Amino acid sequence: MNVTIPEDFGLYAVGGVVLALILSNLFMRALKRHKPKWHKRILSWRFRAGVTLLILLFIAVVLVKVVFIKIDSGQVGVIWKRFGGTYVEHPFYEGTVLVYPWDTLTIYSSRFQTTTTEIHAITSEGLRIKMEITVRYRPVVEHIPYLHKLVGEDYLDEIVIPEVASAVRMIVSDYTAEEVYANQRLKIQDKLLSTVLREVQLQEKTILKQEKSEMQGHNLVNLDDMLIRHVDIPEGVHNAIIAKVNQMHLYQEYEMRLDVAEKEAERKKVEAMGIADFQEKVSGGISETYLRWRGIEATIELAKSNNAKVVVIGSGKDGLPLILNTENGGSALPASVQPVAGDPQNQEPQTPNAITKPK
Repeated sequence: MNVTIPEDFGLYAVGGVVLALILSNLFMRALKRHKPKWHKRILSWRFRAGVTLLILLFIAVVLVKVVFIKIDSGQVGVIWKRFGGTYVEHPFYEGTVLVYPWDTLTIYSSRFQTTTTEIHAITSEGLRIKMEITVRYRPVVEHIPYLHKLVGEDYLDEIVIPEVASAVRMIVSDYTAEEVYANQRLKIQDKLLSTVLREVQLQEKTILKQEKSEMQGHNLVNLDDMLIRHVDIPEGVHNAIIAKVNQMHLYQEYEMRLDVAEKEAERKKVEAMGIADFQEKVSGGISETYLRWRGIEATIELAKSNNAKVVVIGSGKDGLPLILNTENGGSALPASVQPVAGDPQNQEPQTPNAITKPK
């Protein structure tokens, strides 16, 4: 019978040895006082008892690694008994397990694990590509004894990797190299996971038919995810895909430019219509006197600034003021702009009057 050794078994063993030595010493003293003959007889056997004890201790040291087997964190053990076969009632969990020398304890990892495999497939175009597939899996801890009995330690290579390779070849044959390489990768991953899960469950169902009926419908291995890490396609196809992607983005850029140009043309059209409506509405209310007055106001406002300027009064009856900037050199304007004194009849025709002021 195999048992699990408690964690403080070593402390108990040391305490037992010390207690045995103390009791044996007290026992020998009692014999010496009350039974001297038995005491002398036991002392005569001391040498043979010491040799026997050393032999037993040597055998125990040699067998301790075989008999006391440690199961680390994240591991479970399955025992195969020489008289009884695989113990399938339950696996052995973390700790130290006492295993008879004629039995065998096999250790399995109960943690999430990943493996990467390379698979060659053919696309719908007939191109041969190479894919790196990563599988994340974990055995069902409660069913590891059945997994050990029916499949073995190489369960990954026996029931998982073959199904992955078959599913990859079947699914990739429905897609082109460009779809596998670029825009359909996530869709292929999801389809690949669902297909492999279904095929692995069918294979496990076939394997479990030879076992107890209560095991029907149970899974031996859980597949959590499948990832396409790398797709290796011919170099010419790779360059063609890159060129096509560049042209697609260039086409989208030109479409955006056309949209912007159409929007700008529409904006200018609306702006022109607004200006036309404005001119049509205000043309009847603008008189020459109003325009002349607005010109005089603008002249006065500009004359009040600190910049050097020249105010030229236009000739003729309807001439409007003209402001010339002389900041880079020239005459300066007076402190304030006033109308030119004198009778216009005394001025020479067609000659503007200029009033300047220093800066």
